[in-house]
Order: sequence, then structure tokens, then C-alpha cells
Amino acid sequence: MTERTGDGWPDKYSDPRDRPHPRLLRVTVESFDEMYEDTLDAVEAVSEGEEPPAVVSFRTVSELRKILTDRRIELLQVLMETEGAAESIAALAEDLGRDYRTVHDDISLLADYGLLFVIADGKSKRPYLPYERIHLDIELVGERSDREHAPA
Repeated sequence: MTERTGDGWPDKYSDPRDRPHPRLLRVTVESFDEMYEDTLDAVEAVSEGEEPPAVVSFRTVSELRKILTDRRIELLQVLMETEGAAESIAALAEDLGRDYRTVHDDISLLADYGLLFVIADGKSKRPYLPYERIHLDIELVGERSDREHAPA
């Protein structure tokens, strides 16, 4: 039996850099039912030889906005520009011109939500973003009424 890491990956993939990652991370706002349907679609795509995107879903636009602030989006962009990895959190904070503690907190939060990974490298922790692109997929739909509105 293959041993598994704490996050469900086999031990040979304990380092996120060794894992297979698609080029695209899709960030969505959708219900559980919609996430379930997307998962079924992804399974079908894989069976047909397609490369599905990685997907991180939020329940509400409000939740997504709370996590993906302008500063955190800037952090993700800087990581993409450095081929997905920074030397350390301190180096990334310096590149961003920001305080180490706030960058560390942002990286921890983004990692908790699966938007990036943190790699232990000796005494340093390296933020790692394996995706070439991040696509935000937010669909706003108004409530529909079965009744017709009376003319004014």
C-alpha cells in the first residue's frame, strides 16, 4: 500500500513541486451542486485525455473578495513572474515592498485555501505557485420570477 502525505497525496508527492499540476487555476463562486457537476465534467475530460484546470471554489462572492484582496492578487502575480517560486517569504516581501509579517500571513491564508503551496526548504519556507494562469470565474445571476411584472 502506498503511504500518503497529510494532504492525501502519496509520499512520492510530498513536495508539491513533484506533483502534476495543470497550467491553469480556475477560481470560481458556485454552490456545492455546481462544484459536484464540475467535478464530474473534469473526470470525463480526463478520461478523454484533456487536461482539466485545478479549481478552487468559494461559496459566495463575498468570501472570494475577502480572500483575494488586491494585495494578495499582486502577491500571486509576482510569484507567477518568478516562475512560481520565491527564494523565501522574506525575499517575496522585499520584492513586494511589504512587511514580512503581512506577507507571511497572506501566504498562509492563500495556502490554506489551496491557491498556492508552501515548501519547507531548510529553515526557510518558500511560497510556490505552479500555475501559469489564474482565471477568476464569477457568474452573477438575478433571481427569476415566474410572475410577469404588471405594466406601470
